[in-house]
Amino acid sequence: MQIIHFLVTFVSMKNRKLQIGLITLTILSLIALLGIQVSWIIKAANMQERQFSHSVKLAINHVVEQMADDQSMCKEVANCMGASEASSCSKSLYNNINWSKVDSLIKNALNQYHINIDYEFDIVDTQKDDHFNVCNKSYFSDNLENVILQNAIELKIRFPKKSEFIVAQIGLMFISSIILIVLISFSFILILKYYMREKTLYKGTRDFINNITHEFKTPITNIALANSMISKNKKIINDEKLNQYSNIIKDEQKKLKNRVEGLLAIARIEDGNNKNYEIINICDFIQYTVDSYKVQIQELNGTIKYEKLSDKCTVHGDKEQFQTAISNLIDNAIKYCENKPEIIIKAYNKGENIFIEVEDNGIGIKNENIKQIFEKYFRVPTGDVHNVKGFGIGLSTVKTIVDSLNGEISVLSKLGKGSIFIIKLPYCC
Repeated sequence: MQIIHFLVTFVSMKNRKLQIGLITLTILSLIALLGIQVSWIIKAANMQERQFSHSVKLAINHVVEQMADDQSMCKEVANCMGASEASSCSKSLYNNINWSKVDSLIKNALNQYHINIDYEFDIVDTQKDDHFNVCNKSYFSDNLENVILQNAIELKIRFPKKSEFIVAQIGLMFISSIILIVLISFSFILILKYYMREKTLYKGTRDFINNITHEFKTPITNIALANSMISKNKKIINDEKLNQYSNIIKDEQKKLKNRVEGLLAIARIEDGNNKNYEIINICDFIQYTVDSYKVQIQELNGTIKYEKLSDKCTVHGDKEQFQTAISNLIDNAIKYCENKPEIIIKAYNKGENIFIEVEDNGIGIKNENIKQIFEKYFRVPTGDVHNVKGFGIGLSTVKTIVDSLNGEISVLSKLGKGSIFIIKLPYCC
């Protein structure tokens, strides 16, 4: 029994846990999305880096080939390296015309590969250059040493702003990703803020309604007690009109009491306070509820019929709440019927579940309203005035009770023909 009570409590709290689960899932998804975007940006940058390096190497090789074809240029480079202890030719050849030719060759080669950024170049002796193959912003030719006197002489190009160039190449994708991440994060935070505000407002409204409902219980009880005392008075008994008025007070007091008990029942279920759960035979309670409506149905020249087709009827729940659910469905079948009410209730087995059908010949429900009829305070719109009195909590109460029993409720309806409400409940014990 303790295990069953735990499971029922768990079911009654599933909406709250579902909300927490959705929020947690959204946060984790947002973090995962952020990680994917960052990973994608890093991969794009690495790919652009490799593409850049490949293009530069191709450009250098092209420059080297052109330099090798220029005998005067090769001679100048050879003289430069052989005439001094320097590791590069930049100082000795800077003002030389051949140096300008090399610069021009490099610029044209890089432009062919759409590399339009500042660069620095030099012709170096790799055995003496401290930065050879160390600085990741520098690129060396692979075959100049084979061209110029078979020495370790290489063409060196350095790009001080290479990082900025690569970022610029992926800039649009990078900026778009960052903007999307910021927008999604902002939207989620905003939605979460509104959710918390709505949740606080809902809790405050619910507490307010529950407090008022509790306050109603004492006046309702006093009205019932006072009416009971008045109805015993001989003057009331002997006066037909006064006796009729007393009966009206009694009937209305019962209706108001049922409304109050319904609201309190919803509050108990939503808070997970289902202390009265036990193993109940719902078929017997359906029969009892049907019998309590027979007089009212007969006064409307209608019919109500109950077909018990189930041999297993036990579920774990609150008998008063279950009876309230069936009563609300019957009430709706009566209220929303423009002709003589004809109500058929069936209970039958299917698999490991028991099904309860409540069929009526009422006005029916439009398809666009079917998904909303179980929402609290929702009433099917019928123009500026509702022809049937109510608060829009009847079907909401039914669904809340069915959910607390780990069941399901659905409806089939045809406008102008009637509706069939189907409750599915799992067996117990």
